[in-house]
Amino acid sequence: MRLFRKYILIILTLFLVVFLLQRLKVIPGLNDIFAPKEVLIENTPLLIKEIKEMAQMITITAYDEVVADSIKGSAYDVVKALTGIYSAQFSPAMDRLVIIAKGRVMAGTDLLAIEETDIFTEDDSVSLRLPRARILEVVINPSDISTFTETGAWSNDAVTMVKIEARTKMEQRALDKNILSLAENRSKLLMENFLKTAGFEKINVYY
Repeated sequence: MRLFRKYILIILTLFLVVFLLQRLKVIPGLNDIFAPKEVLIENTPLLIKEIKEMAQMITITAYDEVVADSIKGSAYDVVKALTGIYSAQFSPAMDRLVIIAKGRVMAGTDLLAIEETDIFTEDDSVSLRLPRARILEVVINPSDISTFTETGAWSNDAVTMVKIEARTKMEQRALDKNILSLAENRSKLLMENFLKTAGFEKINVYY
């Protein structure tokens, strides 16, 4: 009988402790445990995520062929300058390296740069501001580079500098031909078609 009373006292004490802890909000009550929880929804617009998944959108590719060269004093000129001796059998001409490079310049829109403030939607209307088009890549494969003229000795670094000059010249020629303007027009058209496919009726895409 004493043992039974002891168990009853322990149980009552536990209930009392639990009750007090629940009242003090230290532990949740039964109603709180089984109450439906608030559903948290990610605040990132789905449309922004879909657009950014396209990453870089290349809309214009320009193919070109350029010539790049470099000139330096020859070893014979150095000997003449140091000794004052000139021999007719040696040419005093400058050493020269000329290469011909074929490649392509790709321009388009970096969709990863779009922020939430760049897009506005309401019902079937959408307004989207695109980043300005830029050169995304210039590709010149080694197999598309040929040497037209090479006189004298040229280091690997010197040859690399001429190849970089060819790349820069190819990019500038594309810019001179308004490749960015063409890329923007194409990007705008593609995004308008994309948004129309997404279900929007009133579409405004601008820069």
